[in-house]
Amino acid sequence: MVNFQYKIFVWVFCCILCLFASCNPKLQQIDSIKPNVLLIITDDQAYGDLSLTGNPYIETPAIDKLADEGIFAKRFYVSPVCAPTRASLLTGRYHQRTGVSGVTRGREDMRLNEVTIADILKNEGYSTGAFGKWHNGAHYPYHPLGRGFDEFIGFTSGHWSNYINTTIEKNGATFKTTGYLPDVLTTEAIQFMRNCSEQQKPFFCYVPYQTPHTPLQVPDAYFDKYKEKGLDDFNATIYGMCENIDDNLQRLLSELEELEIRENTIVIYLSDNGPLNFRYNAGLKGRKGMVDEGGVKVPFIINWTGTLEGGKRIKQPLAHIDILPTLIDLLQLDYKSALPIDGRSFAGLLKGENNWADRSLYSEWSGKKRVLAGDFLMINDALYNLAVDSCQTKNIRKEFPLVYDSLNVKYNEWYSEVVQNGFEQKAIPVGYADYTVTTLPAHEATLFPPFEARKDRRHTGIAYHSLYGWAHDWIDFWTSTGAYAQWEIDVVEEGEYEIEISYALAPEDVDVKMNIEVGDKNLPFTIKKSFVHRKFENHDRVLREQEAPETDWGNMKIGKIELSEGTYKLRLGTTKIPGTKSAEVKSVKLSLM
Repeated sequence: MVNFQYKIFVWVFCCILCLFASCNPKLQQIDSIKPNVLLIITDDQAYGDLSLTGNPYIETPAIDKLADEGIFAKRFYVSPVCAPTRASLLTGRYHQRTGVSGVTRGREDMRLNEVTIADILKNEGYSTGAFGKWHNGAHYPYHPLGRGFDEFIGFTSGHWSNYINTTIEKNGATFKTTGYLPDVLTTEAIQFMRNCSEQQKPFFCYVPYQTPHTPLQVPDAYFDKYKEKGLDDFNATIYGMCENIDDNLQRLLSELEELEIRENTIVIYLSDNGPLNFRYNAGLKGRKGMVDEGGVKVPFIINWTGTLEGGKRIKQPLAHIDILPTLIDLLQLDYKSALPIDGRSFAGLLKGENNWADRSLYSEWSGKKRVLAGDFLMINDALYNLAVDSCQTKNIRKEFPLVYDSLNVKYNEWYSEVVQNGFEQKAIPVGYADYTVTTLPAHEATLFPPFEARKDRRHTGIAYHSLYGWAHDWIDFWTSTGAYAQWEIDVVEEGEYEIEISYALAPEDVDVKMNIEVGDKNLPFTIKKSFVHRKFENHDRVLREQEAPETDWGNMKIGKIELSEGTYKLRLGTTKIPGTKSAEVKSVKLSLM
């Protein structure tokens, strides 16, 4: 009798639970929706740019709390610069395999056969959105909307010229923003997560902030706070940017709480490389662009409230290539990659398992080589033991010659294998039916005579306006009719293309004659109308040294050309310079009619 009553009690209790759940859509949503992923990566934020890593100046309470309630990797490694790290993060593969060999002029483009996290999760029914700096290809299908993302708001280049009241991109269209750009990107990411929650769809929300990368711009409240601490303008801006990131992280987490999906969301936070300048970095040697610890060791936090036990610190070396396989494991996806994945899932470490086998991690940049094997670190011709010398103060190669030789052999074998397909120059795709307008930016051109990064650019015949010709720069100092700019394009659909040029020209230089040549087609034109740049408000805290300033441009439609499918070199030349120089050129635009 007692057993029968107990069974009745259990049955009634279960019915009540089911009834309660059916009346609570939030519970239904959490039970039925796959875990969400919020992946945040910052730009040039050092390992030491957090209060939790001992910085005596900065205040990052939200990031610190995320780590305290989550899991912090004490030894997490990325590539020395932006685009390579992002390629490895998105694919789980060393960037050399993906075809990414640089940060501009197409060298940042991932090969089109690469599969991204967004591709995988979209195929699993996830809504996918990216909000911020992409830096793995500007032209469709290298563009985020061709790499698995349903929505993209941000910019595709390696940096942006202005962070306050600027114009970025929203799903292929121009998007004028108001306020500080990281705040705008956070608002857009929040709206994306809110929409997905309302539609009861799992989401992958990728937020690649562009700060604290230069230019050095931050609202007054942040800047003034760190100036009062006695910092110079450069570091006061950097730390202000980092605190703004912290505030925006809190906004994202608060939204997850408001939507009641915090426990159903995996939150990951990391940076893409070390700091641009030498500042506090927990004593690590090196900075951005270097393969030493200071250039590639970054903060990494993963937090999944209610599933992964918080407060842990992982001491095993982990890397950007590990994030994709780890997410596949945590999300319990049945996915098999057609391409070799270099990373390894550390899901077991997150769950407290102790079956992690030693391995070697590799890196290379501009001929500099790195191998990390356990506590031994090989950097070029030197060897260090990080267990007793985390700051790389003593080269122990002479004491351990066999260790060095072994790591050097490993490096050579690794490098030969990952670069076996080489680094081809990728032509700019033109003429996709859904993306009929292609802009050829000046900074993706090859200049002839070959461009040299030197301060005196007036005597080269043609050069970029700023020193290095990074993103958003333009062609300037064009004083020779023998000089020209050239882009390699891949016409994917035959048809008639309208050509437009964005330019600036002083009144005394009007009537400059130019020509566009594509294959055997020529389109000569004369610029009869001057356009003088308007001076934009300068928000820089420190005078920029590398990036071109934001400015405006005149636009001129110059004619139409019939193009067949195939790869061509599009050459822009000057045939007559009646004044002191030819036009300054920002871009050439091709529109399929």
